[in-house]
Amino acid sequence: MPDLDVLAPNYRRAQQRWPDAPMLAKCLEALRACFDTNSHGLVEHVKAFIESVCLTIMGELREPMPSATPSMTDLLVAALNPLGLQNTRGASKLDKVLSGFNKLADALTEMRNDNGPVAHGKDAFLDALTTDHARAFLHAGDAILGVLLNALEGKQPDLSVTREPYESFPHLNERIDRAVSMEARIDADGERPMVVFSVATGPRGEAIELRVEPSRLLYGIDRSAYIEMIRTADLVVAEAGALDGEEVEAAAYEPVTTIGIEPVAVAVPLTDFLPTYEGALETLRAALGDFLSAEGVGSAEVAEGGARLTDSLLATAERNMGLDWRQREPLQARLKVACKRVLVQFGCAPAKAEEVAERLVAWLHVQAPEIGSETPVAPSGAQGSPA
Repeated sequence: MPDLDVLAPNYRRAQQRWPDAPMLAKCLEALRACFDTNSHGLVEHVKAFIESVCLTIMGELREPMPSATPSMTDLLVAALNPLGLQNTRGASKLDKVLSGFNKLADALTEMRNDNGPVAHGKDAFLDALTTDHARAFLHAGDAILGVLLNALEGKQPDLSVTREPYESFPHLNERIDRAVSMEARIDADGERPMVVFSVATGPRGEAIELRVEPSRLLYGIDRSAYIEMIRTADLVVAEAGALDGEEVEAAAYEPVTTIGIEPVAVAVPLTDFLPTYEGALETLRAALGDFLSAEGVGSAEVAEGGARLTDSLLATAERNMGLDWRQREPLQARLKVACKRVLVQFGCAPAKAEEVAERLVAWLHVQAPEIGSETPVAPSGAQGSPA
């Protein structure tokens, strides 16, 4: 059979509408697996996918559940109603179309009972689904999803509850960004500092004040930065005490601990930008060049000042490794951040740099020789800088 996305594109289209929805992603993954193997469970997954989309649309538009145990047809009707596709009992020509889709939903349920492996039990020698059966299931579901998604395109969801991503509303985002004025300050009067944003629609608007802790801001916007701050918080406190000429006692502060994150008493990730590297990782030069080429990154890239990408990555990797870095996730995360910064400095897009850096750390985990000290030592001639 052809590719699922070619034969029935609306399944993938629905999943892309809500890219952060884990259940919808799982439904599509299961549906694709059944389709690829011509499995008997295909009709169950088609039905489950449509029901998931209907429930998501109802949530986006605050439509109540039609009953405690709604059928698939009930959910379809409930999802179509707030989209302006109500059945008006023959008053509109559209009613015949909607009635047809309701019958399709009913038919899918009946097909599930007749051909699905779950409902009512099945004979052990029942034949697997034929290609024609699979196409019928998929096309029926694809048609229903097409109606739902096309109607949803012209309908703005309830912005107070929608789970669509920020990027789904470029026209609204641009309207706000063009009209507002904003000021930011730090309020340090309380026990903890607060970031205060004052936002108003131009000089005449009444300002809305948003107060947020730095930790909450990082957690909501940049999770990797949040984790990095956890790892460096103790070091910052210790250095501040040393600058004041005071001894930092153990009781003065408690280390930050979170589930799955080890406390790390190491420096902030450092980057090195060098034209030539000679150090413990020199033997990996050729292999690293091959790795970067396979990732679509030019290994011979040269930055301002003559720094070279391969040399800078090797120097940065050595600086951020420890003796037991393979066993300690925080050290691996620090290495990833440092390598990403180097890649970005050499013109790699941040999203791509994130992916390449993650694979580079995994590659180094296998390829890199042991580094001879617990605390990373700067390579010979390196000039590291926190970035």
